[in-house]
Amino acid sequence: MKNTICFILFICLLNNTNTFSQSPSSNQGVGKVTLTTDRNLSFPFLWGAQYYRAPTPSRENWDADLKRMSELGFTDVKFWLQWRWNHVAPDKFYFDDIDELMNIAEKYNLRVTINVICNVAPVWLYNKYPDAMQIRNDGHSCESETTQARQIGGNPGPCLINPGAFNERQKFFREAILHLKKHKNLAFWDVWSEPGFSHTSDVNDISKLRCYCPHCKKAFTAWLKEKYTTIEKLNDVWGRNYSNWDELELPRSASTIKDFVDWCDFHSYVMTREAKWRLEMTKELDPKRVSYLHVTPNTATAFNPVTTCVNDFEVAKLCDVFAASMGNNQRVIQMLSAGEAKICYAAENFINGGSIAYHQSVVTLNDLLNDLLPQMAMGIKGFLFWQYRPELLGIEAPAWGLVNPDGSDRVVTKAVESFWKTIKPYTELLLKSSADKPDVAIWKSMKNEVFNYSTFGNFKSYTSSITAYTNFLSNHSYNFCYVNSEKLDNLNNIKVLIMPTCYYLTQQEADAIDSWVNKGGVLLSEAHLGGYNDNTGRHSYVVPGFGLDKKWGIKEVETSSTYLLKFSDKQEKQLKDFDAKGGLYVPINMKDSSILLGAWRFAKLQASDANVLGRFSDDYPSIISKKIGDGKVYYCGTNIGEGSEKNNKSFNTFLSKVMQESRVEPVLKSNVEKVWVKTLSENGKLNFIVFRNLQDNQATVSLQFKGKAKGLFSGLSIEANKDIILPKGFCDIFVLN
Repeated sequence: MKNTICFILFICLLNNTNTFSQSPSSNQGVGKVTLTTDRNLSFPFLWGAQYYRAPTPSRENWDADLKRMSELGFTDVKFWLQWRWNHVAPDKFYFDDIDELMNIAEKYNLRVTINVICNVAPVWLYNKYPDAMQIRNDGHSCESETTQARQIGGNPGPCLINPGAFNERQKFFREAILHLKKHKNLAFWDVWSEPGFSHTSDVNDISKLRCYCPHCKKAFTAWLKEKYTTIEKLNDVWGRNYSNWDELELPRSASTIKDFVDWCDFHSYVMTREAKWRLEMTKELDPKRVSYLHVTPNTATAFNPVTTCVNDFEVAKLCDVFAASMGNNQRVIQMLSAGEAKICYAAENFINGGSIAYHQSVVTLNDLLNDLLPQMAMGIKGFLFWQYRPELLGIEAPAWGLVNPDGSDRVVTKAVESFWKTIKPYTELLLKSSADKPDVAIWKSMKNEVFNYSTFGNFKSYTSSITAYTNFLSNHSYNFCYVNSEKLDNLNNIKVLIMPTCYYLTQQEADAIDSWVNKGGVLLSEAHLGGYNDNTGRHSYVVPGFGLDKKWGIKEVETSSTYLLKFSDKQEKQLKDFDAKGGLYVPINMKDSSILLGAWRFAKLQASDANVLGRFSDDYPSIISKKIGDGKVYYCGTNIGEGSEKNNKSFNTFLSKVMQESRVEPVLKSNVEKVWVKTLSENGKLNFIVFRNLQDNQATVSLQFKGKAKGLFSGLSIEANKDIILPKGFCDIFVLN
């Protein structure tokens, strides 16, 4: 009972919000923009690198390295503040190394980001609080260990709910903030690096998921009481017959779905609340500095709602700015979609990845352009590279560096210097310029992601579908974003909503989609829409569920797995033509005589007054479109996103027609595939255009805009409505005259 009370008090504390009115921070360097916040903060264009992850680099390198960073044009540097390293005893703190680094950075006019790392628990913590250790699903304790990214040990850290560990973590935060805020060049508090609940690899082995300690059970019970109110209601949704809350069992299998969805949802709640107090404490104790955290965006791969349990959209709301570790296009889109109108940074840019076994590649200026310029065009306002000096400790050595292990220049060193010299004069304008608003959205629900994991034991089918739609929209230069469940209530600027592998829905989502479609929205849905009902914890009687079958006059009359379908000789040949065979894939004969491939799911559709677009057999259609109110629904009785892996051409053709009929146009009106174009504007005035040629050869395109523009790196001049010749591998940012 005492522990439950502690947790409830802890949650009440976190729910307290404070408002501050302070003077702007004194950031150094170029390109600042002041946004309206409670504290009137100024946010600069970020250009720097992570430098210190104790105990490396060695002290003898500090002065020369930071001096060289300043010479190369860097304006920012990041230092790690590690709980184990800097909180050496319950009442003893060590900040000498950080103080010295801060002073050196100030000497060379470098702004500093302090990144607080708490999943390296001090050695003394578990001696003082033996019950603070996380417990895995299989009952084993998570003993402190070293990892390639937590080389001093203490990983994975304590249970976030344990009251003793919570108090010690708060003590460390408070002491660190009060001590370090005296440094004038401190600009940013990054309070959490890549938050995650379980190790990312544990998604492959559910027995290793955490945390299942008594504190988590009590907190989860309290959370369920608030959600369901009575044990009878929980029993109804979970399908149990508990007599009272004391009989509650923690979900240890994903196979019964709803309890496991709740379990992951609870841990997401815990992660958000942890982020909340960290951010609020830094804002309260050091209100002149910018406070944020940086995620590894949930792309349902390594970082996902089962192991990481971080809701990017929710934690972004709490930050002054939003940031992420960047590694691919989907991460950028996920982070920007969650950050929405906030300044967004690439807090860790991974262009120099490698290890002892796999030394990093030679990164040229053109590599840098192809990595950074598309991110800037989508809305990223600055970069911190991981990292300046290569690792020497552990298997990440001797990689990740912008210089050689001895500190001398590499090819990438000169590339970074050249990039910044060219971009620096335009940083203020870049900060003020915004990417075009999206008119297409891809739905991503964490609950639906957990459902897909429960179904398959992995995210492969789900991510294949999401990736297919993302690649189509990116490669054809459409303006699009991801939306979560909450965003479905506010799709004001969205013309087309794509719902890949959309089996698991809530009543709120179904109502929001129906309302939006009737008001004029265009929905593209894959098979079994709302087939599983979050509110009841049951599979729907009829699909699409939630009464949409009656509201829309669309019904799945017969469903099957593609693995169980019987194929004719003609259909077998059709599959063979695409190097596919019966099993995962199913051929759909389209009205325009093309073959569209579906995957995994299959349904025959019944829909009055519908336009039949594709059939598997003659008796019932498999893909239809139908006018609903002022809008339209494209309903696919299979997963065409995943199916496109074997026939991308027909998939692209189909989606292009959907966009055209929905009056959605790409930036390049000619819709040239794999020539990526984005524009950045300020108050309707076009300032920048970014071109990237992803084709295997030279590409010729034209673009409608007023005036002339010149490439900052290529020197190429372009004019509106005139052919633009882009060499293979070309990427440049053009500024309007």
